[in-house]
Amino acid sequence: MNNETTKQQVDERLEAVYNDKKFFGHPRGLGALAAGNFFNSFAWGGVYAILIYYLYSPYTKGLGFTQGEAASMIAAMGACNSLFVIVGSWLSDRVLGPRKALVVGNVVKAISFGLLAVPAFSLTQGRVFAVISLILMSLPIMGASNSSMTGLMYRSDDDGRRDAAFTIHNVANTITGMISPILVGFIGMSDYHLGFFLSALAALAYGLVILFTGKRFFGPIGEKPANPVSKEELKKALGLFFAVVLIVVAIILVTVKMGVMNFDGVLNIITTFSFVIPIIFLFKMYTNKNITREEHSKMLPFVKIWCIQCVVAVTGVLLNTAMAVFIEAKVNRNFMGIEFAPATFTSIYNLIGLIVATAFVYIWGSTKFGKLKVTKKFSIGIFINAAAFAVLAVPVLTGGKTSLFSPLWVIAYYLILSFGDNFINPIGISMTAKLAPKSYETQMQSAWSQTTSIANGISIIIFKFLTTADQQMMIFPAMAVVLVITACILIMMSKKIDEVI
Repeated sequence: MNNETTKQQVDERLEAVYNDKKFFGHPRGLGALAAGNFFNSFAWGGVYAILIYYLYSPYTKGLGFTQGEAASMIAAMGACNSLFVIVGSWLSDRVLGPRKALVVGNVVKAISFGLLAVPAFSLTQGRVFAVISLILMSLPIMGASNSSMTGLMYRSDDDGRRDAAFTIHNVANTITGMISPILVGFIGMSDYHLGFFLSALAALAYGLVILFTGKRFFGPIGEKPANPVSKEELKKALGLFFAVVLIVVAIILVTVKMGVMNFDGVLNIITTFSFVIPIIFLFKMYTNKNITREEHSKMLPFVKIWCIQCVVAVTGVLLNTAMAVFIEAKVNRNFMGIEFAPATFTSIYNLIGLIVATAFVYIWGSTKFGKLKVTKKFSIGIFINAAAFAVLAVPVLTGGKTSLFSPLWVIAYYLILSFGDNFINPIGISMTAKLAPKSYETQMQSAWSQTTSIANGISIIIFKFLTTADQQMMIFPAMAVVLVITACILIMMSKKIDEVI
């Protein structure tokens, strides 16, 4: 009787969330999660605005790495971050619950950014702190909790509101994306460490938002682990985790001391894992015996689009690596005698993204375009992204190596890319929420995010061969061709995918 009463209370609380329309027609929990995304984007936007420049600026202003090494380090961190989302999602689904995972994860993130805020009193100390920080950045304990909780606030057939919800997240991301790169970017031109400190504060703010709104806005959603782990399983998992960590650390220390392991060797290991682990993770989910036959039938179309997204995700990696180097080294940033920080262009991108994403909230939620098949939305988005790279390819292929390019080429690239992103990013996450097997929502979102790991792995390989700004800018015309081919492949597979979705 008590169990029935408890279940009824949970159902009533869940229905209250479903019917809540106090946040622009959406549950209030979406407002809290969007605010969290706002602070998250400020934190990461600030770090990415200055991190690559901090890494390759000469000591004492920076840490004195080469441009290629700096780009590879950021790609490696991104790959590890995506890989450890698996661990974070497991903790979220089976140990902490999504709400606690968001709080704990943001505390760890704040510590990682805080380490970069400590001045480099010596080159060795600065590089050690940077490496530890990059390692901590690679530990997303919250996994994909934000996305999974967003999906759970809507009924399974409420596609329009769900798509609009994920687009609202995009709006929150782009609003702060306009602020943090300019603010932290200009501060970083004189003091990188203060910029990192501001990002650490933003990460803490994210955790506090979830901590103080959890019980009021989310009902039972994210309160407890979806599939709680037993004490025996937890002990085994912790034992395995610490054993693996000790073995990996021991191997690295021994090989470094023997002169076998070097910078490239570490990157090779990360690259290998960035491909192998996502594939194994997806395979284990696909063959999971706890997934019903009906749920399993939805996995195959997910896998196909997942493979497409692995290629598309490379465009996002390039924004924080090759594109950042290109803007700093090859774009004329002087206007009326003022030299603008490279990160200013990121703010321009996010301003454009805000305007475009706001329009798409209406388009997906209130027009017939919201009824388009997932594959059509995806294909259109990929073609648009290809067009963006084609525009950027024009000055790259026609200009000289010593030329400084007009910033208008970059702005045109950002404008076109923003349209493509809105056909791809929120739709992919929304589709994943819809197809996710019951009790595996966060892990399914993590599987989707693993495409970024593979994209970072691809980027690491690219940056090993293309080490300077002049070499890296040739990536842009190549990406235009690759994306067109990818879109054509998706179109050929679309009929069978649409039948299931």
